[in-house]
Amino acid sequence: MMDADNSEISRALIAYLEQGNEKVHIEDKKEVIQDEIYNRSISCVLRIPSGFFESYLSGSKNKKMEVIGVPGTIYKESFEQMITQYMNLVRGYIGGGFSVKEALAKAGKADEKTVDVNVLETGGKTTHSYVYYFFAYVPYILLCLCIVGISPVLVVLHKPQIRERIQCSSYSFAKTNRETILGTLSAGLLFGILYLVCAVIGARERVFTVQGGLHCLNLLAFLMVALGIVFLIGQVMKKAETVSMVSNVIALGMSFLSGVFVPIEFLGDGIIKAAHFLPAYWYIMGARLIDSGNYQSSPDLLWRYMGIEVLFAACFVCLGLALARAKAMPPSGSVTARSTSLIGTPRMESRQHPPTVYTLPSHCVPSMRLRR
Repeated sequence: MMDADNSEISRALIAYLEQGNEKVHIEDKKEVIQDEIYNRSISCVLRIPSGFFESYLSGSKNKKMEVIGVPGTIYKESFEQMITQYMNLVRGYIGGGFSVKEALAKAGKADEKTVDVNVLETGGKTTHSYVYYFFAYVPYILLCLCIVGISPVLVVLHKPQIRERIQCSSYSFAKTNRETILGTLSAGLLFGILYLVCAVIGARERVFTVQGGLHCLNLLAFLMVALGIVFLIGQVMKKAETVSMVSNVIALGMSFLSGVFVPIEFLGDGIIKAAHFLPAYWYIMGARLIDSGNYQSSPDLLWRYMGIEVLFAACFVCLGLALARAKAMPPSGSVTARSTSLIGTPRMESRQHPPTVYTLPSHCVPSMRLRR
């Protein structure tokens, strides 16, 4: 603190600031001050110019105090807040009719007043283990990776031109979807393995424990959910350019509503009830159960959480297969497939009608005619 004014108010301000800070004497040179602040030997420097007292009483702003410190740091912000609070108190007391000496005395004793605070014991655990934070954000990370990395390929694969060419080939409906699902699983497992490698590098031996193994199983269950969502998106989306937007909506929305980004304790009852319909909620519940160690007393509850995640994945895959089957049905004017199975190719149902000519779709050989 460098007091060039040495007035009554400047001395009182310095005495007030010394109550919660450590005063250090350094040379009043710009280079010295910069070096001390850069080396973090001091946090802030206060300069009080000469004539500050008269300028303050007259309401003039010609003479201002200068606080030198690292911009944006908590030390500089707190120090400036203390100075502003003290000077506002002094101005308020003077405006209320007190003399300068009385105002300085009352402002200096303002911090002596205390308030009793009682902290209620909730009995709940508010902190988590180191390993938990490596797996808590799995829903957001896996959803983004899988949707952005796999969905564009599925969108291109299910374009009408490519889909119609596949239908004209010897590939059956079941074989096409089986290979699509296996390819999606392979890419998803690669993402899951890469994430586990990162977790091993970050948490090291803590992953190779019982809790770490259960976290990995929980991750595998949610990986199935992410791949099911990817398979469904591949059937619904028509443009690969919109996949990134869809991934942000699904990943961010599910993460905020399911307790990934915001702890469940801070979510409202209505949001928690709605989160029961999101698979990420059950993943977080399983991760919290593993982290708390209560899985030993109630292992069935943990398997139930993982089972719900797998059921969500199965629902997404079944819905995607239903949409794929609907797209595989030929349009009006083409050969009518009356019986289609997920494990076979469409077959014609014979009926006794007069001879009728049917035209195959334009993507097949246009010169062929089928008569029965």
